[in-house]
This record gives sequence, structure tokens and C-alpha cells, in this order.
Amino acid sequence: MMFRHILFSFFLLLMMAVPQCIQAQSPAKYWIRFKDKAGTPYSVQYPEEFLSPRAIEFRQKHGIAIDETDLPVNPDYIRQVLATDSANRLCVQSRWLNAVTVYVENPQAVMSISELPFVVEMERTICMSQPEVDTLPAVRYSSKSKPSCHYYSDVRHHKDFDYGKSDGQIRMNNVHWLHRMGFRGEDMQMMVLDGGFRNADTLGVFKRLRKDHRLLGACNMVKASDNMFRTATHGTTVLSCIASYKPGVLVGTAPMAQFYLCQTEDGRTENKIEEDNWVAGIELADSLGCQVLNSSLGYTKFDDSTQLRTYEDMNGMVSRASMAATMAVSKGMIVCNSAGNEGSKDWKHIGAPADANGILTVGAVDFNGSYAFFSSVGPAADGRVKPDVCAVGFGTWTANAGGRVNKSSGTSFSSPLMAGMVTCLWQAFPDKSNVEIMEAVRMSGSLYDKPDEKMGYGIPDFLKAYNTLRQPAPNSNIIFDTFVANENVITLHIEAESKPYVALPKPVAQKTHSPLIVYENGLYHVTVELPPLPKSKRFRVMDLAVQIENEMYFYTIAQE
Repeated sequence: MMFRHILFSFFLLLMMAVPQCIQAQSPAKYWIRFKDKAGTPYSVQYPEEFLSPRAIEFRQKHGIAIDETDLPVNPDYIRQVLATDSANRLCVQSRWLNAVTVYVENPQAVMSISELPFVVEMERTICMSQPEVDTLPAVRYSSKSKPSCHYYSDVRHHKDFDYGKSDGQIRMNNVHWLHRMGFRGEDMQMMVLDGGFRNADTLGVFKRLRKDHRLLGACNMVKASDNMFRTATHGTTVLSCIASYKPGVLVGTAPMAQFYLCQTEDGRTENKIEEDNWVAGIELADSLGCQVLNSSLGYTKFDDSTQLRTYEDMNGMVSRASMAATMAVSKGMIVCNSAGNEGSKDWKHIGAPADANGILTVGAVDFNGSYAFFSSVGPAADGRVKPDVCAVGFGTWTANAGGRVNKSSGTSFSSPLMAGMVTCLWQAFPDKSNVEIMEAVRMSGSLYDKPDEKMGYGIPDFLKAYNTLRQPAPNSNIIFDTFVANENVITLHIEAESKPYVALPKPVAQKTHSPLIVYENGLYHVTVELPPLPKSKRFRVMDLAVQIENEMYFYTIAQE
């Protein structure tokens, strides 16, 4: 019964975001912002009318208030806008920014709309070369069954993935250790905003995703009647970085997560309307209760020469997409966005919404961990560190819409890799906030102490981030060289007034020497020797206890 309620909620929320459009011919689309939500029939006391049960439960769990920004746009305002001409057509709307996008054909209607007393802004976001007629019903996909997770023999027998070609890009960030501990995205919901997902409903790398009914829904914000599984291909390749599960060939970073897909990008043009589609998409993700969103999209210039953007605009406060991304963070979501591929071009800098405040902007490195020459650089125009973090984006192994597994380059692929990793980390610590998860990821970066404009805080180590989140409070007095044994040895350094106590689990400790502790230059240097792995094991994960005076800390260390 509950699952049917969720399905109903998905369709209800989707109808609010992308209404069934009447037949119309319009030479332009306009962003129309309203001054208030006065007289709205919606109330924060009845959030079930505009948020799914999962979204409401998530807000309650994390203490996030449902406020006026969550209320849908006043439907009476929409009716009055559409009534100015019979050919007007509603496309998308934004709760957070209190606005709609409308097709308008009649120049007189443009004037009439601008004169409505509740309209405070009206901007043309795309000028059509010819009228666009949309007479077909909206194409939407929604899973009809409850999602589940089933593993192939690689995990059932060894509790380990056979990553195939994706092994290097997984290990770059140590996320395979989260997978080995059982955090693979189960019960986590993600949304991917992109430019089309051709054949995602048939490709072999997504067979397990579909068979488990974890592809929860899909829609098209660009043109509701176009099938997002038969349009552009970019989103398919992006999705493969996260959701693939074809052992020995390609495995994504969160292969057991649940997914919604939303096309917001129109590959035929580059206009501001795509940012407004993006806003509608991320608001839909919030309505559904998605915890993590990936966007491998960015905007720096448009086909309309009057819609100019400069680097000074990359401050998170100019682009509507950037403002919506920041709002999503305030609503509890983690947003990962590609930094962009302008690093070697005249523009050079990040775009929007990569400039948004509070999100994870993801740059690209190669398999050696070196900066990828094309990755857009920071900082944001207001001086904030951008990009935030990096993953493999040069020669990333992906699957294309034809089913072929090959190498792709761009921050479009480093971002979804990161989004999947973050999803697994949050799964491990569901009571932590989105801000706490993102900060732990930044703190685990290879350049955290000295971020730069190319790689930001560097390459995150997700086993390190995991250990940061394990601690009841940040502790800078205990520093590990690495949490993965190097030739069966773990080394750490402790600042303490008295000699610390360091211990392995008893079954392991009985097979090796006691930790060696040496005091030098104000630090206790600790060497922990681990016994070799039994031949029957590929890896081992265990706790290391560290006691400083009366305080006890536990860290997860690993060996393979």
C-alpha cells in the first residue's frame, strides 16, 4: 500500500512540475516571476499535497523546516497568465523561485502578462525560429514494483565487486572499501539531471538496475512528449558511471542505489531556458525525497548574444540554477556538479551551477591523480574554493548508448563518480547531515591543507572520510599516514601529554607484535604491524583502538 502511495506521489509531483500542455504555437518562452504566494490554496500544515512521504520523513529526520519556499506557485496566478491568450502554454514552474516558464505566441499577450500586478519579472529565455507544436501526451516512466537488490556471484561469494575496467577509477578514491563494508547505495535515492538517456531502458550494464526495479522514474523537462530514453545520449554515459553493474566489465560507484532520471538539457540549443528546466528538475528531486543529485551540466554562454555571462557572474547569485542548487543544500540534499571543461579554453573558469554555494563542484584528474588539462578552474568569483574535489575524468571508463564500454573524458564523468561515492558514504552515516557528509569529503582531500584553483581540496579518500565521520568530534591529534596497510604496516602519529594505548582486535593481535610507539619531536609515532592475510581472504577490515588518557577512539583500517 505504501509503495502505491509513493508511485502516486511521483506522478502527482511530476504533473505539478511538467503539466500536460494544451496544443499551442509559441515563438518564444518566458520566465515569469511572481511577487508572492498570497492566496495560495497550499499550506505548510499539509505538506503531503506537494511533497512525497519520503521527502517529508527526510525533512523531519534532519530537522529541516517546511516553509513558504516549499509551497507551489499560486495556481490562480498561473491561470491569469495563461488567460491572456488562448495559445499560451505552461511548461515548468519553480516553487523555490516562485516563477513559471510559459510559451507565448501573441506579442500582445507578452505586454498583458508584464502588466499583471503580481508579476515582478519577465524574461525571454528562448526565441524559437518557428512555432513549436506539442500535441502528444507526456512521456513518463515509473517503476511498478518495489525496489530490491540482488548481487551476482562476485559479491555473494567474496563480498567484493569484480570491477573490470572501472577498477582504477574506483580505487582512486578508496570507495571500494565502502563497498566491501556493505555500503553500495542500498535504499539511497539519487536523481540525475542531464541531456537524455537513450537506451538506458535496454542496455546490459543497467540490466540489474531495471530487474531490481531501482530505476524508479524518468521524465523530460525540455519537451514532455519526447521519450527521454530515445533522445540524446550524454545522460546514459553519465549514469553508467554510477549505476552500471556488469561484473568483470564495468561497475559504478553506487551500483545498488535507486534512481530517478530527468532530462533538462536541450542539445539543439544553449539558452537560459535550460537553466530554468534544471531548476524544475532539482525541485522535483527534492519533492521526491532524493538525497543526492548529479548534474553534469554547466552554463557560461548562450546562443542569444544579449544573454551575456562573465566570470564575475560566477558567484552563485546570478544564475537561477546556481541559486536553486544552493537552496537544495538548505533543504538537505547533496548536489554534485561538474566543474566544466573550459580549463584549456579562453573562458577557463567554472560555470553555473558549479559556482553554487555549498555544493560539491567536481573537477577531473587522470589515473595518475594529476590535473586533467581541460578541467575548469576556480575559484568562484567571490573567492570560494572551486572546484571542491576531484575524481577520474580523463579516460574514464563508461558505457555509451550503444552498449559499448570505452573511455570518455570530461568532468561530466568525474562528477557522477563522485556523486555515487558520496551516496555510499551517506548510506554508512544516515543520521549525519548533508553538510557534515560533504565537509568530511572535503577534509579527506589530498590538498585539504593547501587547496588550489585546479583541483580544489584534491582527491578525496573515502576511507579517511569514513573515519572522520566515525569520531564523535573532530580530532586533529591523531593523524594516520593511510588507513590502508602498506606492506602490512599501518603508521599513525599522536599528539598527547602521556603515552597512548593502541590495540588491534584480539584475534588479530594474537598473531603479531604489539604496536611500536616512539616519542619524537612532540609526537608519538606508532607503527602497527598486521599479520599477513590468510590465503582464503582477498582483504580484511578491522577496528584499531586508540586511547588517549580517558578518551577512546576507534578507526577502521584495511588490508589487502
